[in-house]
Amino acid sequence: MGHTFLSSPSTILVTGGCGYLGSQLIRDLAGAFPGSTIRILDNLQSNNHHVLTGLPDTADYQFLEGDLLDPAVLRLALDGIDTVIHLAAVVRTPMSFQHPTWVHQVNHWGTSRLVERCLQLGVRRFVFTSSSAVYGPGGPFRETDSCRPIGPYATSKYQAEREVLTAVKRGLEVTILRLGMLFGRASSMRFDGVVNRFAYLAGTGRPLTIHGSGEQRRPVLHVRDAGKALLTVLQQSPAHLHNVIYNVLADNPRILDIASAFQAIRSSIRTRFTEQDVLSHLTFELDGSNFAATGWRPTVSLSDGLLEMLADFRNLRSPPPIGDGDSEPP
Repeated sequence: MGHTFLSSPSTILVTGGCGYLGSQLIRDLAGAFPGSTIRILDNLQSNNHHVLTGLPDTADYQFLEGDLLDPAVLRLALDGIDTVIHLAAVVRTPMSFQHPTWVHQVNHWGTSRLVERCLQLGVRRFVFTSSSAVYGPGGPFRETDSCRPIGPYATSKYQAEREVLTAVKRGLEVTILRLGMLFGRASSMRFDGVVNRFAYLAGTGRPLTIHGSGEQRRPVLHVRDAGKALLTVLQQSPAHLHNVIYNVLADNPRILDIASAFQAIRSSIRTRFTEQDVLSHLTFELDGSNFAATGWRPTVSLSDGLLEMLADFRNLRSPPPIGDGDSEPP
């Protein structure tokens, strides 16, 4: 993996530290950098207070409840900080067009203000988690390919990247990770991505809804492997990393492959096909070879991640169908 670059003990700010990836990362950091101080900034808008309980005792934790768009909060959050891991965002699937103004305000302008404040206060290192959605449909895309994002979420993340990259010439050491679609168990869960959504449907006894033919692909990444990718970045110098932007993923399975992986675990899981949501029929595919060259490798397979999630639903039984015995659950 290379030499340890981030000196420890150190004080690291994790924005969005109570979110899906953040809830995993703040625990990983304690193991990778014992004795460090991990400062968590989160507005707790998802009511995920439980993430702050049961934290490892190998690090010191500080929690600041506040909004990324509040200048006073940013001053407090960045005081004495050397390294920022910026996860905070309004997260949507690439095909979602909900709340565009809010999405841009937080993801684009919130990131812009955070970067500017980091430059003013002398923060040295800035790691930004972007999204595979910035490329738009198609692929497999490499980091040097043109980006044609579709929808407010993808566009806001791409615009945020542009803001982060402008800071490189002003002395900020920047790494941007374009993450594949996260899946798997974490302290704070989300069920909007297709893998986790399928886990919820299967766990509650409903058929897996496949849009279109199911031949479309998605870049997937287990949440624990995403946390390890961030540790890989922190444990190497920017010079050793070579690139500023990296794609990070485990694989590009078809939707049909994901459904089959569930059925291999539990043969009773059913599928149903729909032609609704035409944008969901599109493929999003990445090439992750550049980041693999750093020494990072995914450690949690799709099957293992699905097993863990389905196990969480093991005591849940579906209610009897309404009407005759052959009727489909909703």
